[in-house]
This record gives sequence, C-alpha cells and structure tokens, in this order.
Amino acid sequence: MSEDIYATPDLSKKVRFQTGEKADGNADVYEIPDNVNIYDNYLPPQGSKPLELQDSTTEDPQKGTPLGNSKMSGVKAISVNVPSGGRNLLRPAAMFLLLLCLLFLAGVVVLVVLLIQDKGHNADLTRARDELQTSYGEMKSLNANLTQKTNQLEKEIYHLKVIESNLTTAIDELKQQQESSCCPDNWIRFGTSCYLISNSEKNWNESKSFCEEQNAQLVIISSEQEQNFISSFHRVFWIGLSNEAGTKVWKWVNGSVTVQTYWATDQPDYFEDSEHCAHIQYFSLYSWNDLNCICQEYFLCEKILE
Repeated sequence: MSEDIYATPDLSKKVRFQTGEKADGNADVYEIPDNVNIYDNYLPPQGSKPLELQDSTTEDPQKGTPLGNSKMSGVKAISVNVPSGGRNLLRPAAMFLLLLCLLFLAGVVVLVVLLIQDKGHNADLTRARDELQTSYGEMKSLNANLTQKTNQLEKEIYHLKVIESNLTTAIDELKQQQESSCCPDNWIRFGTSCYLISNSEKNWNESKSFCEEQNAQLVIISSEQEQNFISSFHRVFWIGLSNEAGTKVWKWVNGSVTVQTYWATDQPDYFEDSEHCAHIQYFSLYSWNDLNCICQEYFLCEKILE
C-alpha cells in the first residue's frame, strides 16, 4: 500500500466520481458513498468490471481510532498523489509577483517625484520667462531713450559744427581785418588811417605821385581831430588840396570840394596868381597856406584802412 502512495501519479487519467443520492434526492457532498468507482478516460472499457476501491482504514495517531470509525465512517479513503515540484513553484511565483508589485510601486513614486520636479521646473521657467520679458521691456525703453538722446546729440553736434564754421569764418574775417587794419612799417595810425611822413622834399605833383605809388594819397583832412593830429607833428607838409589857375575853388585829390577849411589868417592870398597848392605852415588849428606848386616841401601820405 505504501508503494502505491509514493508512486508517480498518472496525470493523463481523469477521475469521475459517482455519488449516491439521499432520500430527498440531493447529493451528499460531505459523504462519499461506498459504491465509488474510478474510471480511466471518463468511461470504463467495455466488457470490464470497474475496479472497486479497497477498504483501508488508518488509525488516528493521536486518538488511536481508525479513520473508518470516525464521523465520516461511511467514506472510503482515497489516496491522491500531489507532486512536490508543483508546491516548489508556488513560492518563486509569489516572490516574482511581489517583486513586480514593488517595482510598479517604485515606478509610480518616481513618476510622482518627476511630475513634482517638472512642475517646479516649469514654475521656474515661467518665472525666468517673466523676468526676461520684464528685462526686455526695460532694455527696449532704455534703447528708445538712448536713441532719442543720440538724435538730440546729433542735432547739437550739427549746431556746434555750424557754430564752429561761423566762428572760423568770423576768425578769418577778423584776421583779414587785423591785417588790413595794421599799418605798414614806419606808418603812424590815427583813427582809420595810416600816415607816412616823408623824409625828403618834393614839389606838390611829385609828392602826390609818390603817395599813389604807396597805394595811398596826399593827406585829406576831413575833421578837426585829424587837423589837430597833423599839426602836432610841428612840420611843414604838402596836403592834398589844390585849385586850378584862374579859379578859387579848392578840391582834394579825390575830387571832392572842401567843406570845412582851416586856413590861416588872410589865407589863401593867391599871390600873383601863382599859388595853387596848399600846405600846413603853422602849428595851430588854422594853419593852411597857399603856395606855388613847384616849391620843394616835405609831404604827408595817408592810407585809409578798409
């Protein structure tokens, strides 16, 4: 009997139980009737009598009573062989399922952490974007202000260039005026004119020609101040005043007729109708005198400044 228990079961066979019915017609699921038949492949082979299970009773090791005498005395013991390899596969399978659950839980935790970090990262990106937009707006406003100030500076620079050009022109004009207002060497300035005292004597016509060669003329006295200035030299000079023979009209070398005169007393006297040129003879305000034009006298040239 022990050999049948530890024998390798034939798993290709199928077992079908036939149970009896109670008096009420219901099958008794707790009691196995005595007429249990075991068939191979659902049906017994034809012409053969089904095997009957042998009655076997074992004693309860604790109580010392046979199992057949227990409460289920009507149940015949059936030996079922369960392979040990099947029991050994359950534990690794359970461990594998547990490991999968742990991995899944860890993946969920990682995803939650990543989502939280991603939300924080997105918040930082949004904050950084807002700061960049604010900075861009400030820089745009600053650029506009700088452009406006640059335009203003360019206008001011243009005005300064215009002023500089005008100043340069004015300086050039002042230089020209200064050059033209300066008297040549050995000439004396008074007012707007330069005067040259001759160092030799000539007649009136020769004196007039000499002054013209110096781009000047025999002096023309046009004011009392100029008359006093010339008299202060205490010299006898030809002046640029004359008249034609037979007339008493005195004219300056530029052709203008005298308006204000400074003749000395009883002058001009037209001595023997030969004195047609004027000179300064006395050292006072009224010092003009008529004289013969061929006389040799010093003379005074005048150059009018521009």
